[in-house]
Amino acid sequence: MISIRNVTRLAVLSLSVLTGYGCSKTHSSSSLTTNTNYTSNVNLFIGTDGVGNTHPGAVLPWGMAALSPQTYDFTGMQLATGYRQGQGKIFGFSSVNLSGVGCPGAGSIPFKFTSGEFSSKSSGSAYTNELARPGFYSVDLVDEKIKVSATATKRSGLYKVELPAGKSQVFLDLTAQQGHIKGGSIEQHTYSMASGYQLEGFFCGSTNRLKVYFHTELNQEADTSYLIYQNKSNQFKQNLDDKPSGIVYEYNNDTPQTVLVKVGVSFVSSDNAKLNLDTEQTDFQFDLVQLQAKQTWEAELSKIKVESDDQDNLAVFYTSLYHSLLMPMTFSDVNGQYVKQGSKEIGTADYTRYTAFSLWDTYRTTHPLFALAYPAEQLDMVKTMIGMYEEAGRLPKWEIFATETNIMVGDPAAIVIGDTYTKGITQFDTLKAYEAMVNQATVVEGNYMRRGLEEYLELGYISMDGPFKDVTKFEWFNGIVWGPVSTTMEFNLSDFNIAQMAKGMGKTADYQRFLDQSMSFIKLYDSETGLIRPKNRDGSWYTPFDPAQGLWDQMRFGLRGGPGFVEGSAWQYLFSIPHGIDTLKTVMGDGEFLSKLDELFEADHFDMTNEPDLGYPFMYNYTHERSTKTAEMVHGCLDKYFTNQTDGIPGNDDAGTMSAWVVFAMMGIYPDTPGVPAYQVTTPSFDKITLQLDPKFYTNDSFVIERDGPKDGEIEAITLDGKELGYQLSHKAITSQGKKMTIKTTPAVVN
Repeated sequence: MISIRNVTRLAVLSLSVLTGYGCSKTHSSSSLTTNTNYTSNVNLFIGTDGVGNTHPGAVLPWGMAALSPQTYDFTGMQLATGYRQGQGKIFGFSSVNLSGVGCPGAGSIPFKFTSGEFSSKSSGSAYTNELARPGFYSVDLVDEKIKVSATATKRSGLYKVELPAGKSQVFLDLTAQQGHIKGGSIEQHTYSMASGYQLEGFFCGSTNRLKVYFHTELNQEADTSYLIYQNKSNQFKQNLDDKPSGIVYEYNNDTPQTVLVKVGVSFVSSDNAKLNLDTEQTDFQFDLVQLQAKQTWEAELSKIKVESDDQDNLAVFYTSLYHSLLMPMTFSDVNGQYVKQGSKEIGTADYTRYTAFSLWDTYRTTHPLFALAYPAEQLDMVKTMIGMYEEAGRLPKWEIFATETNIMVGDPAAIVIGDTYTKGITQFDTLKAYEAMVNQATVVEGNYMRRGLEEYLELGYISMDGPFKDVTKFEWFNGIVWGPVSTTMEFNLSDFNIAQMAKGMGKTADYQRFLDQSMSFIKLYDSETGLIRPKNRDGSWYTPFDPAQGLWDQMRFGLRGGPGFVEGSAWQYLFSIPHGIDTLKTVMGDGEFLSKLDELFEADHFDMTNEPDLGYPFMYNYTHERSTKTAEMVHGCLDKYFTNQTDGIPGNDDAGTMSAWVVFAMMGIYPDTPGVPAYQVTTPSFDKITLQLDPKFYTNDSFVIERDGPKDGEIEAITLDGKELGYQLSHKAITSQGKKMTIKTTPAVVN
């Protein structure tokens, strides 16, 4: 079992005493220190306890292969993560893993390393000396007397297995996958090689089905090799009973020996898995692959340089940046081949094709981070979305492994594409993208990506008692709208982004049409309660109405959302129309707007783990209290919820969404409104931040954010290259116009 002293850079952080309400104020940061070894600041065990659902495995940025330990025996149970800190035993090591998702998936190509007499029913092993850093993981399996180390390339991995003297085994067990579907097949094998596939699917109850192919090689031939048959064909009509579900390589060593096991993965074929492996690895060079993995991570993490000698802050920041860069994951092979969306056909792309788009989450923080610091990857992700539309006739919502799961609500791909376009990343087929966005926003028949669209276009909102009425028993594919109010607000933001793209393309009539549609949320504003409220089809308010009610609709995995809302209450959705804040303020009045924002935090309605709430600490920038209140709330949330501990992520990381929020918040800038290329400004956590910008996309090579004064002080001035700026920084100022933004603060007055 892991202990604190075994963890790389795992410092014990004392939580500050929380005062006031919502999120507390924090202490000032320390003096400047430049750290150029960025990977040393990453604590891969943050988020591995509690509900963060991250893993400490070896993976490259956006990597297809991710080699991580399994602390559960997944032959019988399924959890959203294969690893949880403190479970006490390791059962195996899987080679394809997701990060920070809410449902079981992947955990594919699992190896088990054992000693003594072989048994296919592993009881796991106690472990110690666990070490993890970007691109590398190692651990001692105490019961087996085996040390396992792992590293990775983009589409392949390499295990170094230090075996004891005597009998020991390398067991590839295709029934030990993390997801709901179990089983697979060894199709070819020798005493030092195997290839085949493992089944994948049923993500969050969806109908997705796919094969994860592999090709694995060992640097030493086994003394004995035999196949295992234990597929479970009773699940999902797999019909694999007559196919081998695993292979055992057994060694009889007179002295301790080291066996290297490399594995290539692909979603196309085992031949492609071998091609990926042969292209990305030469021979069995563990130290070289590990070094290259570190260099890759250093290059990506150094895109944002921060200066501080507060080791906890550095760990939280760079671990958050690391987690932000794990998903979506690479889907195409080295030859450009991939599985087309919604089919089993093979396509070829001249760009990197990605998969696992958790867009309802990631449009808020992760994709804006990519657009700023990683525009090349963001461009390929947009191209991927357009490709999905061309292949399946729809843009993605929550896509995984070439299948749309239709999880969550709204039309988030339009938000990502529109926001990317307004930030000047336009090197994609804009006409095809616009066609896709408009098609999804206007065509009613057969459009399950925008359920409730017909009523939305007719009334400006989706009602509680209309043909798409909300119900207490939720089913994914029955045409019911989950959360009519939330869905309406999500459609509004999508339409706003379509409007911005129409404006940029000179489509004046479309611009006005979609802009008008984007403001229809105001029809759901109830002046009596001062909240956004569910409405019936005839225009009457839905009753009974408890704005704090957050648990109502019975979903298969729990109570998730008050009447009319998705994973939240009316309070938690009040300000979740960032493009319409000025309209909301006009209707409410400045005083009521501030009062409601205060009440949100004071009455503990704010939920840091809830996506619609993520921008709320920055909403004080729209009030006269912005000089102190925004910083107080932002840094209070950082200190309270995000720590350098194993449970240092307050909820599911949601494919990097929470982590990307931390990156922006600690930099003191936040992209609160997708489709508006600008950032809300507050005091950063660090004295100096330097953004290294991509010269292929932006004319600036770097941009500096500097704080002059205490972090918890009152903002005296914000300047851009010495000129007064205000509380909003444009994307263009960062990427082409300015060189340095300075936030000057003075100690806050204590009443």
